[in-house]
Amino acid sequence: MNATHPSSRRTAAARWCRARPTGSAALITAAGAWLIVLPFLGTPMALLQAGVAGSAGLGISAPLLACGLVLLRLPALHSVVGILATGLSIVALLTCNIGGLLIGTACGILGGCLAFSWKPPADTPPRDRP
Repeated sequence: MNATHPSSRRTAAARWCRARPTGSAALITAAGAWLIVLPFLGTPMALLQAGVAGSAGLGISAPLLACGLVLLRLPALHSVVGILATGLSIVALLTCNIGGLLIGTACGILGGCLAFSWKPPADTPPRDRP
């Protein structure tokens, strides 16, 4: 059994997080989750009913959730995903209920702006030891 040292696992996890816009992905995913949950908190039958709140909640939140996952999987697409998430959040402001107006839109716009402005870490050459 090959056991790795806990500090090496922490170092590998920290390196993985630094190579991706994890903060903006978390904000965008939280915005999508909030927008999908809010219309369906009141009635469980809302999933089966056609309506503006249900369709806007699903139509905006599913792509926002996908944007958060794409940021974690493909960080090179950060600028495109940031613009898309910001645009979806602005549309949520217009179409979704109070979730789009308050928390969902704020998290989505902030996460999209952070994703757009994120820069990948520069590759540092290994230092020569004296």
